[in-house]
Amino acid sequence: MTILLDEVPQFRWQTHLGRLLPAIRQQVEELTWVISNLQCWHLGDFIPTVAEWEEQMERYYSYTVVSGKTLYDTMADTDIQVVWGVFCGVTGNAPDLSKDEVPYADGNRELWTKPEAFQLAASEIEIVCFDSDVTLVKFRNENIGRQFLEVFSDGKIL
Repeated sequence: MTILLDEVPQFRWQTHLGRLLPAIRQQVEELTWVISNLQCWHLGDFIPTVAEWEEQMERYYSYTVVSGKTLYDTMADTDIQVVWGVFCGVTGNAPDLSKDEVPYADGNRELWTKPEAFQLAASEIEIVCFDSDVTLVKFRNENIGRQFLEVFSDGKIL
C-alpha cells in the first residue's frame, strides 16, 4: 500500500518526519533503516546526528544504516524538514547495496509510474520525502497502512 501525504494538516511542512514517525513508532523501532539521498533543513535545533547522515550522502550512491530506535529518537518530534530522502525499513540486518541498488528520490520517475514498487526488495516500510513537497509512505502490510490512514486521514492511496 502506497500513501501520498500532501497538504497534511498535522504537518508544519509536507515532509515532516518529526510528526509522521510517532504514528508508526512501534514499527519504526522494530526495523533496521537504510537511509539514502538525504538532504534536510534544520529549522529548529541543529541535530548533529542528522548532519552526519547528510554528510555521508554527499557522495552519490551512498547510504547509512541505523537502528529503528536511533531513527525514531533522532527524528521524532523535531523541526527538521527533509527536502529529499529515502528511508527503507527492513527486518534484521540491512543488505549490502551496490551503487545501482541505493534507493533515491531525486529524479526517480518510478515513484510515480510504479507507485506500489518498493525500491529495496527487503523493505517492510519505505518513506520517501520528495523535494520538500510530498511524502510517500509504503507499507508491505496493508493493515499497518490502514492504521496509518486513521491518523493521517488526508493521505491518498496511490
